[in-house]
Amino acid sequence: MVIRTLHWTVPHYWIWGLPFFLFYSTRFAQLFHERPNQGLLRALLCYIFSPMRLGISKFIESYLLWKLPLEKYGLKPEHPFVEDYAACQMAIMPENFFNEVEKGKILFKKTSKWWFCNEGIEFEDNTKVEADLVILATGFEGKKKVKTILPEPFCSLLECPSGLMPLYRGTIHPLIPNMAFVGYVESVSNLHSSEIRSIWLAGLVDEKFKLPTVESMLSQTLKEIEVMKRSTRFYKRHCISTYSINHSDEICNDLGWSSWRKKNWISEAFGPYSSQDYEKKD
Repeated sequence: MVIRTLHWTVPHYWIWGLPFFLFYSTRFAQLFHERPNQGLLRALLCYIFSPMRLGISKFIESYLLWKLPLEKYGLKPEHPFVEDYAACQMAIMPENFFNEVEKGKILFKKTSKWWFCNEGIEFEDNTKVEADLVILATGFEGKKKVKTILPEPFCSLLECPSGLMPLYRGTIHPLIPNMAFVGYVESVSNLHSSEIRSIWLAGLVDEKFKLPTVESMLSQTLKEIEVMKRSTRFYKRHCISTYSINHSDEICNDLGWSSWRKKNWISEAFGPYSSQDYEKKD
């Protein structure tokens, strides 16, 4: 397994006996993370509780280092866990993964550059690995695919200088008319966020609400991008995981729904949000 950039992985959604959602996926947890359009008081609150955010990240890291042999195999990232979470780079470790590593069936090679050779793969330190088959599990560049189908001038307007697509409500590009992008902006639960954006898009098509001006939409998207750039070094992927509930709140407000979907304030503050919370309209 060739590794170019180390990222944190979790074996399951429990940390030291506590459910993972308590740390990042409730209104109370996300209260301490920056989000677009926050007021001065909330910005001050985020600043005051910044050590708490780092402490939570360290708490999770301590469990992962105890549970998984990351240091043994040189797989411990140098950056905080929260940066991977804010960039949607956190992944779930496959079951029995390290059992196969212990058996020698999975080997690791950390490198920033590699290329094919007659025997298989060669690395920048001149070492080689013999291989009959190489699987490129590198993801894909969605923007490149979209650019191939968009004519000018829209093709050139697709992304910001930061490399991210400015999508209002994670769906509409303010400068490209009559086109929507569902599923491009990521969250910890892509199915949930894509589903609620699809509901929002259907409401827009049915003229249940109107879009703001192009300037307002661009301003909103740029604020989201700036929040992400301040939250993680891996901001090349647009992710809303640290303010996902606020993102859903804004969609609910557009649709004329109540943004508070729980039955009581305790569940509202400390319960995780899921697709089931948005099943019924008000």
